[in-house]
Amino acid sequence: MPRLLVLEGNSLAGRRRWAEIAGLTPSESYADVLRALAPEAVVDIATPADADARLPQPIDAYHGIVITGSALNIYQREPEALRQIELVRTIFAQGVPMFGSCWGLQLATVAAGGEVSLNPAGREVGFARKIALTEAGRAHPMHAARSVVFDAPAIHSDIVTTLPPDGTVTACNAMSEVQAAEIRSGRGRFWGVQYHPEFSLQDVACVIRLIGQPLVDEGFFADLAELERYAADLATLHHDRARGDLLWRLGLDQDVADDALRQAEIGNWLASLDHRQAATSRTG
Repeated sequence: MPRLLVLEGNSLAGRRRWAEIAGLTPSESYADVLRALAPEAVVDIATPADADARLPQPIDAYHGIVITGSALNIYQREPEALRQIELVRTIFAQGVPMFGSCWGLQLATVAAGGEVSLNPAGREVGFARKIALTEAGRAHPMHAARSVVFDAPAIHSDIVTTLPPDGTVTACNAMSEVQAAEIRSGRGRFWGVQYHPEFSLQDVACVIRLIGQPLVDEGFFADLAELERYAADLATLHHDRARGDLLWRLGLDQDVADDALRQAEIGNWLASLDHRQAATSRTG
């Protein structure tokens, strides 16, 4: 029975803000996605941003570790971020496979010697458009079942600007040269994406409502009423994927509306853990 660990990227305040809007913290929602994709798995949650955080089990008790998004900015080097950087370095050293979304990719990048900064092109909101697999990405098992170009849920202002020495870009778009990557460090392997394959359409609606006025100020919406209509359309589509009118109006396709396609990278990572376990059992 595989045991997985979800590392919550947010501080306590960030978790509370998200839960007030979405009903669950990001790590709780991510754990639910993992349980749906791997019903046989035991999934634990930890909050390493907290000063008093403890892992439920030793690192080597886990077959794989997942890192959520976060409202933190890693280049500010706040204690909540520094604690997570050190933990990820330890995980790399111990060789437990990791997967991360958004903050997770940024965290693994910095832990392995790369750099992250504020995106001069601005914020990527709602959906990352026209993500294109690189030559390495087209051959990478993380992206199995993905089209060469696709859209995905996304919300971020920061980007990876310099990959670590043993990093490979597997996807990019006009907003970020690193939309997905594999990073190797120590004994460890990390697969990560700048977008959020774990997000449902309801989650995207929640994060847009959570940010609110800044999205109006930045020109994404004319006013809060327009923002609310957009979020309401996403929430409606979440519950009724047959609404072709909403798919058309929102400019979305099945790479977002279909759960299996939207969550492809997570499912592929879980499958890679199965293969790793099988190989270990044959050679153990």
